[in-house]
Amino acid sequence: MLTPIDIQSKVFKGGLGYDRKDVDSFIMEVIENYENLYKENVALNKKIESLTTALAQYKTIEKSLQKALLLAQKTSDDIKNQAKASAQLIEEEAHNRADQIVADAKTELGYIHRKTMALTQQYDLYRAQFEQLARTQIAILKSETFQLKLSNMGEYVESPSKEAPEETKAEGSESEIKEAVKDENTDE
Repeated sequence: MLTPIDIQSKVFKGGLGYDRKDVDSFIMEVIENYENLYKENVALNKKIESLTTALAQYKTIEKSLQKALLLAQKTSDDIKNQAKASAQLIEEEAHNRADQIVADAKTELGYIHRKTMALTQQYDLYRAQFEQLARTQIAILKSETFQLKLSNMGEYVESPSKEAPEETKAEGSESEIKEAVKDENTDE
């Protein structure tokens, strides 16, 4: 590309032809216009270079932002997946723990049921033994050993002493004692 200096230093051969003044004035006008265009072109090239550099920087930033966005999305997905897995694990552990508690409660219930049955059987056995003991005691009470016979009453009654009043010697007559024993036997 021609510079304004190249145009200005250009020399034409003299001879018959164009008027030198007209050519020189036209060349001056072309030089001025071309110089303005040249300066504008240089400024625009610098601006293009600056914008290209800025564009490259923005593209680098854009790539970095895209990478960061992708990384953030991936991290977010990973955190979500980890949270879901953790929640599922916690839920499974809770179900397992609940199942274990239910199983332990059923085992404890079975133990308590067996213990209750054993205690009930033991109670029934003690009750039967106590009833047998009571029957035995009643039978003993009804046996001849515990029957008072009037014929033997003389052995148990003391002879009256002279010092004791008559009322204390015997509480009742022999016939009264027989009547009381007879009434007692009929009650049974």
